Amino acid sequence: MKLFIFKKLGKFKKKNNNDNIVDPYIKIGNIIKESRVKKNLSIEDLSFLSKIPISTIVGIENNIKELIPPYPFTRSILIKLEECLSLKKFKLNKLIQKDYISTKKSTKRNFTFPNIDLFNSWQGSFIYLFLIIISIFVLNSYYLNNRVIEFKYIENKK
Repeated sequence: MKLFIFKKLGKFKKKNNNDNIVDPYIKIGNIIKESRVKKNLSIEDLSFLSKIPISTIVGIENNIKELIPPYPFTRSILIKLEECLSLKKFKLNKLIQKDYISTKKSTKRNFTFPNIDLFNSWQGSFIYLFLIIISIFVLNSYYLNNRVIEFKYIENKK
């Protein structure tokens, strides 16, 4: 039973004429392995140079999905590997971006009352201003309708 921890990699799919799904990590792993062998580096040496865990390098080179982190982390790892292996800058990241099309749907932002921050958002400021204006009108109408003026005669005692 395989446990797939990083499901974010499944969001990317390549569209071919034959509708085959091709994983760019196969090509990326081959490029990394070839350049590492050309430089006579072991996986441990590359891990020491790049400060990337050995398991992650093995996962990328052998396309083991369980060992490859999600895309944002993989992107920075690939940039670091390019530097350590003297590859062309952003070559590996372009393979992912070029070959894969994101199938992530855009999410709509729902407006709900509990999500309003009364002090740090424009919605909260609008509600606060509205409450102040309503309270001014309520107090004004209360004092206008209750105008009872009482006069009391005060006598001076001499």
